Amino acid sequence: MLLGLDLGTTNVKALLLGPDGAVHGRGSCAVKTYSVPGGGIEQDIDEIWTAALSAVEAAGQSAPLSDVEAVGVSSQGGAMQLLDGDGKPIGRVISWLDGRSATYNQKITEECGERWLMRHIGHGRCGLVVGQLARLGKEDRTLFIPPNQVGFVGDIIVGRLCGRRAHDATSLSIAELLNPELGEPDPETLARIGIRASQLPDLLSVREPAGALRQEVADELGLPARIPVSVAVHDQYAAALGCGAVRPGEVMFGAGTAWVLLTTVREGKLTRGPATPRAYFTPHVVEGAYGQMLSMGNGGSAIGWASNVLGMDGLSPEGIDDVMESAPPGCEGVQFVPLLATHRPAGLETDIDGMFTGLQLHHEGRHLLRAVGEGLVMELVRHLGIFLEAELPLDRLVACGGGAASRLIPRLLADTAGVGVSCVTEPDVSAVGAAVIALGLIETGADLPSLADRLSPDTRAYAPGKGRDFCSKLYEDYLALLRRTERARRMS
Repeated sequence: MLLGLDLGTTNVKALLLGPDGAVHGRGSCAVKTYSVPGGGIEQDIDEIWTAALSAVEAAGQSAPLSDVEAVGVSSQGGAMQLLDGDGKPIGRVISWLDGRSATYNQKITEECGERWLMRHIGHGRCGLVVGQLARLGKEDRTLFIPPNQVGFVGDIIVGRLCGRRAHDATSLSIAELLNPELGEPDPETLARIGIRASQLPDLLSVREPAGALRQEVADELGLPARIPVSVAVHDQYAAALGCGAVRPGEVMFGAGTAWVLLTTVREGKLTRGPATPRAYFTPHVVEGAYGQMLSMGNGGSAIGWASNVLGMDGLSPEGIDDVMESAPPGCEGVQFVPLLATHRPAGLETDIDGMFTGLQLHHEGRHLLRAVGEGLVMELVRHLGIFLEAELPLDRLVACGGGAASRLIPRLLADTAGVGVSCVTEPDVSAVGAAVIALGLIETGADLPSLADRLSPDTRAYAPGKGRDFCSKLYEDYLALLRRTERARRMS
């Protein structure tokens, strides 16, 4: 049996899978976030560790943990924790949601420029750890004096499991510290913020175990001692493994709070850099491949916002589908631009705010809610177009997360994009991906895509249908709205 551990921002999840992908046990434990002055969001690493233990114990209520042969670890990305020379935390985890580094990120981006950043960190704008380190260094340079270390949630939990803090390229990439060409921390970026590579976690391949499970942890949980523990992998790449979307032409659509696209490309002319400065480009968990990840910044959060504003926040996901499906396609002229969390997403030249257009007195809440769903799909397809313009292949979309359970969203997406959409039914797909990585530590001769196929959960398939022509027109209208808005902004 395999143990997949997913260290999420709001919940830690544990999944026990058999070698055929059957789920034998699952557990989950919530993790707190703490708001601090200035837009800070923090977490407590000891609370995350306790949550991980609790989630594993809960999974073990349904199946014997003594049968586990390997542990795989998926983790939220860009959540940073400073450590002293003994590995003890200095302060709390600085969440990837923390906004205190905004001015530092902007300053570094302006000084270095998009081209330099894309070449050195695989992403055209600083937005996470680099700015936070610059901020902390400005406040107290002694924080970075060795033997102090810079860690992240995933590698610290791995270290507590096996005694060695280690993560892979996808984890360091989302922290914006990995040079994708070198496959190691970028020396010039580290020098700029005053950090040494030796102060970072060990950087390993996912095919190499971080270490063996410590006896103390094994005794506490009832797991076998000395079983292999994986390095920490970024949760979106773990999700791609859990979906089986790890071959060129297969694009994972993470339909969670923020909608994310993740595509796989092989070495060659398509791997020279990100398709857009907003994409994250890094060596993939699959050997010999690269990944490009692009976030909309919006998604389930927009539907949640609209439900709350319209007084429908008590609805279940099925109830939200019912309301959206009760409105006619096109919402009788209402359009929605879902730019609620970012003003200039990928591919736009000017800042644009979220907005409704076409509102009239006869429109009801159902029209507005469906317009939000349609607008999100239109924006996602626009993001897919950025990949296509960069000649990245798209044969099928594999959807996971809350939006994948919708009856309406995948159908709209298939009709608008003109490509099949496979919706994964397993809710804890990043934990499945972690289990795939764990299996790779046991079956060292098998490639990860084959192992992912073996463990991949069931899917529901949507093909482009009779709504194709209407959705194509809806998409053209959406692009025309963006162009008009950009022109108006430039003229103002």
